[in-house]
Amino acid sequence: MKKNLPMIIRVLISALFLLSAFAKLYPTPMFGITKVFEQGQLIPMGFPEDLVPYLSRFILAIELLIAFAILQRNYLKKLIIPSSIGLLVLFSLHLTYSIFLGDTENCGCFGDLIPMTPFQALVKNLITIVVLMYLYKNTTDDKENVFSKLSIQFLSLLLVMFAFLPVSSQTNSEKSSFVSFVDDEKFKNSEDYKILCYFDAGCEHCQHTARSLDSLSKLSDNFPPVHIVFSDTEQENIPNFFEYVGKQYPYQVMPFANYDTDEVDSYMEITFPDYDNPIVILYKGTKQLRLFDGTGYNEYHAEELQILLDK
Repeated sequence: MKKNLPMIIRVLISALFLLSAFAKLYPTPMFGITKVFEQGQLIPMGFPEDLVPYLSRFILAIELLIAFAILQRNYLKKLIIPSSIGLLVLFSLHLTYSIFLGDTENCGCFGDLIPMTPFQALVKNLITIVVLMYLYKNTTDDKENVFSKLSIQFLSLLLVMFAFLPVSSQTNSEKSSFVSFVDDEKFKNSEDYKILCYFDAGCEHCQHTARSLDSLSKLSDNFPPVHIVFSDTEQENIPNFFEYVGKQYPYQVMPFANYDTDEVDSYMEITFPDYDNPIVILYKGTKQLRLFDGTGYNEYHAEELQILLDK
């Protein structure tokens, strides 16, 4: 058993990195890599937003390379195991910082496939690092390393990542207006103030935002009409969503993704990768006055919306 233990560990580590890579592409590749991994993990780590789409694909290629290379002898002790430890240490430092800040939400290590808090992910990483250190100690040097073989594997995986997950070159100005996708013609054609929201029914931030809008509406007799666009990923949670909000607003449900047409007619194509839920947009007629999105620097604030409405 002891003789076979290093190989068993290598198989388990390979499976772990494979799972980590493919979980970041759940439930759909573009949604997983943009919203969950890039916006949920890489951008909070401080990486520039322009660089993040390239970095995310680079990291996925690294994870897949480790998953395949750790089963081989080529540069196993000199490069593959140390690189695996280094990658885990990097993310563990970020997880430690998140725990220090009191973050208890899904860290995105396994995407939305296996939600994990920063603490749970840190424990997982520390255990994996210890196991890898044991593997390093019990692995003999391979004197017949071929760097070109490793390079070809990595470049091939990197090419597959960018071919399978192309970086969008589409700018915000190239997209159609958010309100053009509303199926309520009266709301769409109104020349007065109106508020359009793009929410996921199971998203806590979306629920809190909708409740805040409802509370704000009670302070004014002339509060603008609100229309909500939900994605169908958590459609079954819509009744609970409105129960939490305290009032049901006009809404529609859009398919999260549609791969049968090139037209922009799905929730993901409209919102990702440029915007993150919850999205709240204030219009005056067809003119967009303010767009709030996500839970960072551009997140929705009731006070700012009230100031805009009072002008």
